[in-house]
Amino acid sequence: MNRNSCLSSSVDRMDAITPPAPPRTKRSPAALREPRPRKREKYTRIACSSCKVRKVKCGGNQPCNRCDELQVECIYNESSQPDVDNTGSQVTHLDLELSVSRINRICEQIQQSMGHFADPHINRTCLQRKRPSENGPTQPRVQSLTDFKYTLSLTRGVLEAKGLPSPPVFTEGHPSLAVDELKSPDALITLLQNARPVLDLGHEKATQLLTVFKNEIYPLYPCISLELAQDSVDSLFSLLSRVPHSATCNVEIIDVEIMKSVMAVALLARDDMQSPLATDLASQLLWSVGSCLDQEHPQIEDIIMATLLSLYLDLKHRPVKAWRMAGVAAKLCLEVGIHQERFFDNARMNPDRIMTCKRLFACVYDADRKCSFYSGLPWTLHDGDIDMSVLRLEPQESYLSTMISLDRNLSETWVIINAPSSQSKDSRERVEFLNFQLQKFVSSMSTGDFPPLAPSVVSPPWLRVSLKRFTRLRVHHIKVLAYVGTFSSIKDLISQPQSAKGLITLAAESVDLYMEMMNDGGISPLILPSAIKILLSALSFMLLAVSQSATEYGPLCTKPFHTAIDILGNAQWSNKDPSIDICGTLEQLRRFAEIIQLSPSKRPGPLISHKQGADNTNTDLGQALGEGNVFDELQTPGSDIFSILGDVNMAQPDMLYINNIFS
Repeated sequence: MNRNSCLSSSVDRMDAITPPAPPRTKRSPAALREPRPRKREKYTRIACSSCKVRKVKCGGNQPCNRCDELQVECIYNESSQPDVDNTGSQVTHLDLELSVSRINRICEQIQQSMGHFADPHINRTCLQRKRPSENGPTQPRVQSLTDFKYTLSLTRGVLEAKGLPSPPVFTEGHPSLAVDELKSPDALITLLQNARPVLDLGHEKATQLLTVFKNEIYPLYPCISLELAQDSVDSLFSLLSRVPHSATCNVEIIDVEIMKSVMAVALLARDDMQSPLATDLASQLLWSVGSCLDQEHPQIEDIIMATLLSLYLDLKHRPVKAWRMAGVAAKLCLEVGIHQERFFDNARMNPDRIMTCKRLFACVYDADRKCSFYSGLPWTLHDGDIDMSVLRLEPQESYLSTMISLDRNLSETWVIINAPSSQSKDSRERVEFLNFQLQKFVSSMSTGDFPPLAPSVVSPPWLRVSLKRFTRLRVHHIKVLAYVGTFSSIKDLISQPQSAKGLITLAAESVDLYMEMMNDGGISPLILPSAIKILLSALSFMLLAVSQSATEYGPLCTKPFHTAIDILGNAQWSNKDPSIDICGTLEQLRRFAEIIQLSPSKRPGPLISHKQGADNTNTDLGQALGEGNVFDELQTPGSDIFSILGDVNMAQPDMLYINNIFS
């Protein structure tokens, strides 16, 4: 059998084994008209139009994930089929949009990661500038009498008087500040991104915080314009309700920076640490000292920012940093020229703007002196460089005007006490003069509350009372230092029994005045650190006197000393100033008391009767302080104290100008 016959027989056997295939049925005419279902129909039936065009799987939700990622409209159940000719271009366009979106996200991540290593001042300087306005100063910097430009101006005047031609006046040009104008979507986005910490607060809370600043901070430091601040807040939040392409705003980046600083100070005043503005303001700001110093000309807004940051650092219990920032604000004032009356004569300003700038300079002056007294470091603004007319504020009986007068008196007293012993004879008569000026100023003070700086300012009753009490405490503290300054040294004072008892009495009165301030209600956190420093000064005088003779002076100091210890024990939870370290200071004071046997079990009665009762805060301040002037009991030391006074030396720094502010 050949090979072909074998293959043929094998095929026959396989055909016999395989069952025959069923006959194919013909499709009905109706079935032929229907399109055959395809596998893609399982998901394209629930796909949106965009996913159908791009031929990708759709999630089926509204909107689907892909449309949400591309930020396009998600539409379902479109009856019309997409045009085959346009399908390719639509897919390409959507793919490009998706790619651009992903690239933008990657770029943002790279910028965020590189931002930790980049210089924070780069690309920030152009954002903090204020555009020139008709209300802003247009004249160059105020010239001193020794400046060659001043001499040239005199030469020009002589030539004009003779009818001769003179060269034109050279005026410094201002750099272009068009980058701040909100004329493009990018600038508006930058503004909103920078204002995010304020926007996160919400319009209602931001307005509440601005009210807190107006009623509790502004009476002490009126460093901003309340009207402009309210307009800026309202304008900023109004942007959220406008169409993005038509939104315009007169708020600038520097206005937002000031707004954030105001909110941060108000948050700290209320001890609200929920917002990052309160916990770490520096990380939320574009403005910085470095970016400010990079500019050719500082602006008024730079002074406002430095002043607000000084208040912020003060509330954060960082006295040295607050002193530095107050010094920055003071130097900016000197550079801009608002410490001299000629600045306001040369600059074209309306009366409201002039008043705002003068109040701002007064705030800087007080912050500079207060931070200096508190930290023990030198102040920046010296009276010989300042026109006294700039520091005369309206109303003259305001709290800030009163503090400036006391600052000037205390500054001179400090100079006297820290003077070398060789100048002690000449300094004693200056003490008498200062004490006379202080009493003259005190006698002119009103017994009522300090007048408000603006009609819209409504300070709470506890603040009005505490400001008056704190003023009284400051006057008494200056009186104590002046008493010490009448002696050649503090050791010489305590070596004389009569003088030592006088010092103990004054120190004990400081404790009682502090107690009265506490009993009358709350204390502003802006004055609490200074009050604690005054209390510690009184305690140190007591301990020094008792260490000289415990048996003679101990009974006089026991009650006020341990009262002050109790006050500090409560204050250590609210004042966390590391430079004071109340906890460590308390331990040191208690050890001193144990060594000199200042036992708390021998407390005599109070030296001054305290006002009791819960409704002290609501009583009339004049009645609470007794009849007559509130400082009646602060009498000038007797003539025996000044019997050894020497000649007057009027060459002491800041001495020649002190009579002006008290007159």
